[in-house]
Amino acid sequence: MHAEQEMQQIKGRIAEVYARREQLKQALDSGRLAPRAGFPQLDATDQELSALDSRYKTLWDAAHPRPAAHPAAGWARQTVFTSVQLDCVTAIMLKILDAKCKMDAADQAAISAVYDVVRDRPGQGLGAEVHGHIESARRGGDAELAAVIHDWRVRVEAQIAKPAMKAFKQLLRASMPR
Repeated sequence: MHAEQEMQQIKGRIAEVYARREQLKQALDSGRLAPRAGFPQLDATDQELSALDSRYKTLWDAAHPRPAAHPAAGWARQTVFTSVQLDCVTAIMLKILDAKCKMDAADQAAISAVYDVVRDRPGQGLGAEVHGHIESARRGGDAELAAVIHDWRVRVEAQIAKPAMKAFKQLLRASMPR
């Protein structure tokens, strides 16, 4: 049987078993079904639903494989960054989102993968607020969010010493996979 067909059959079966589960719960609540008889039936129904859900998820995952992680993500996991370098990654993300970055698309994808790995690591002075704005902007935004991103970019670039940013960009060019 084709995976899509099996998934459709499982969806139908889940709906049937779920309806039976709801009927059992109503019968137990109303007293039409004694707990001694109802709870084992309800448990068996829950186990059947769990098995159906697991099979469906297995089929779904096989039909919709996740894209391979960017090589830069692996590099970022293995690299020890200083707090200033972590702020540099954030600054570059802000620059990309503010459409001021001169990197080509491949380098922007690589730095985005690095950012995804390191965004929760503590930098020198950037925290959850800026990362929340970045996540919002990555999902799409409006003119107001674009202005917030611009303001953050300008502020962060002013905070990071130019030699530190220059050295970090050299590290990226020399070491980061694209």
